[in-house]
Amino acid sequence: MIENRVIPNINIFSDSLRSMPVDEFSQKGFGASSLKETSDFKTVLSGLVSKLNNEVEKPDQLLNQQMTGNQEVDIHDVMTAVAKAELGISLAAQVTSKVVTAYNTVMNISI
Repeated sequence: MIENRVIPNINIFSDSLRSMPVDEFSQKGFGASSLKETSDFKTVLSGLVSKLNNEVEKPDQLLNQQMTGNQEVDIHDVMTAVAKAELGISLAAQVTSKVVTAYNTVMNISI
């Protein structure tokens, strides 16, 4: 049998919001002042592609350094860089596939 109990109306945020000044509230990242202007899609995408390109080139650079006898570069560093590059390429391929799918979905919407 379910008992009827009175549950008090407690708002856990009411006391903390009343005691917090508006300036402090907006400084903690809540509110309109925390919004920052972002770059356009082309700039963001080109930055991501250049970072991916650097990650893909890094294993070759490390392998060249290791083959020329640089004692600071270990074969484990090369293999780690190769794994990071493979992961980055895989992620980029998946994101590209999702973007193309989203674009096709939007283009198929009838107005």
